[in-house]
Amino acid sequence: MTLSPELVDALTRFAAHREVLVATDFDGALAPLVLDPMSARPVDGAMETLTALADLPGTTVALVSGRALEPLRELTGAEEPIVLVGSHGAEDSRRPDGLVLTDEQRALLDRLEGALDRLAEQYPGVRVERKPAARVVHTRGLSRPLGEEALEAAEALGERHTSLVVTPGKEVVELAVAHVGKGAALVSLARELDADAVLYAGDDVTDEDAFAAIEDDPDEDRRPRHVSVRVGDGETRARHRVADEHELVEVFRVLLEARSASA
Repeated sequence: MTLSPELVDALTRFAAHREVLVATDFDGALAPLVLDPMSARPVDGAMETLTALADLPGTTVALVSGRALEPLRELTGAEEPIVLVGSHGAEDSRRPDGLVLTDEQRALLDRLEGALDRLAEQYPGVRVERKPAARVVHTRGLSRPLGEEALEAAEALGERHTSLVVTPGKEVVELAVAHVGKGAALVSLARELDADAVLYAGDDVTDEDAFAAIEDDPDEDRRPRHVSVRVGDGETRARHRVADEHELVEVFRVLLEARSASA
């Protein structure tokens, strides 16, 4: 397994900064996409390498995911000092009070339940994931025409409620009553840490938002130092690309070695 010379060079330069934020998506980045979301597991070496990085001085590691916080913690086994950012930025493991919804937001989630139950009956095989601030329609495993039709129906449902944030992904659509966005959460965390540079890796539409956010970071010093890595194929704003989850682990191993040497 060989990373491109350009990526290795970028990692070496990134490793030399005083304070860095190393962040990554989970599904499709650390763990292969699977039919049952709760059977997803990080590939060998992923969490061990990230944990070692998080133990280095001046290095904050964050898992930034669309998943709710508790399932993300359960599936990764991540512990402090690794930061968990769940529900597309709406949840943060450093804030024990968790996500606080208004009465109106709770009522909207309740109204969504019946509509999504009917959608699941109309499209057998559709699964509805329940998050603290959102409901997510999953179609992985359905035939492509049926799955696409179900996702379009879910998006249409979301568009009928103007206070919902509709976020499409790979064979999923999320309907959220509270939404921050991975990109906004990432830039906010970098600002809070006073990070000199940010690395982010991911594979999906929401990760493209994160790539765009660090590319347009309001901090003019930090902006050009970022490293963005797309996992897998597809159009991307990321500066670099790796083939799969195993190559992404190699990215973190190279960074760990370079960061350890510069400590």
